[in-house]
Amino acid sequence: MKKYGLLAALVLGLPACGLLGNECGRDNPPTYFDVQGLDVAVTRQPVDKPWEVVSPGASVASRELRLFLLLRERHYTVAPSRGFMSAAYACDPLPAGSRGSTERMDSLSVTSLNDYDAQHPAGTPLTDLLAVGGLNSFPVPSRQNPLEPFRYAELSLVQPPAATGPQQFRVYYRQTNGEIYTAETAAVTVVR
Repeated sequence: MKKYGLLAALVLGLPACGLLGNECGRDNPPTYFDVQGLDVAVTRQPVDKPWEVVSPGASVASRELRLFLLLRERHYTVAPSRGFMSAAYACDPLPAGSRGSTERMDSLSVTSLNDYDAQHPAGTPLTDLLAVGGLNSFPVPSRQNPLEPFRYAELSLVQPPAATGPQQFRVYYRQTNGEIYTAETAAVTVVR
């Protein structure tokens, strides 16, 4: 009886030990991501220094101000199980969400709860003042032209506010599946 127990342990244990081949090299499915929420923060990016989150009520120069947007994600994969027993393998991780998302963004708006300048009173979209990654253009999704979710973005303002004063930013994000997420930054003082 001991022999049968040892034989069964070897036969069933071989896959778990990786003795049947390189299990990390096959069927190691990359993951997709599902948007679950949105976070936004005001950060400071001084020249030749690392960025830092601006504390509520603190001052930041408009040329150093960045809005950091980050999607909250849930990762999942679609992979059929093989055989009647499964085994665990220690493999190098794949980048989370490396297969993208089936969701699409059809609206993204950034506004300030305060007057920014004469053309941008409180609640008016700041789209024409935003730049992404050093480019003086802001991708504007629409229902006719939905875009893949950005996962994270760092937005800068190409023009300072009319006067030094408090600013608090709100981000509105909508997807084609009807999910809507909003987030607000803490109020900070933006210096011209």
